[in-house]
Amino acid sequence: MSIIVTCREQQPELMRLLPELLSVQYSGDCEVIVVDEIHDRDMEKWLEEMEQHYPQLCHTFCSATARGINIRRLALTLGAKASSSEWLAILSADTVLPGADWLYSLTSCCKGDIDMVKGTKGRRPWFTFRNLFRRHVSLFSPTSSILLCRRSKVLESGSGLVPKKRVARVSL
Repeated sequence: MSIIVTCREQQPELMRLLPELLSVQYSGDCEVIVVDEIHDRDMEKWLEEMEQHYPQLCHTFCSATARGINIRRLALTLGAKASSSEWLAILSADTVLPGADWLYSLTSCCKGDIDMVKGTKGRRPWFTFRNLFRRHVSLFSPTSSILLCRRSKVLESGSGLVPKKRVARVSL
């Protein structure tokens, strides 16, 4: 399992979230990849220090010269390319984890032809990533949801295309 965390000038939020992610209970290998959308030098230094203590942590960043590209899509693509797992858990730095068993709850649905699992805390959608998932897949508030999807679907044509009919939903 690869956990991808996208951030933008959110070091305090990462300082809260990373210890929780790095101590997650999971039966297989689990890596955490932080993708900084703006390449903050202070954050990079802090992440390099963290990587010395946590071998399952790595980071990358979006280039400042990236123009005409959706930065969030680029961040997710870079995170997917840096990952080594078939399944990716995608979070933002301000995500509030719903409990100790959140990853087990999500991965229990990764069966058959399912390409994506949405984990929510019973809230209604408040935005969509139409650009990221071309078939209008609804996402939920970053503080109340976690998205699990196949790596190949994020990398497919660089668009993150996920067929809506292959989505499982889990209440966390």
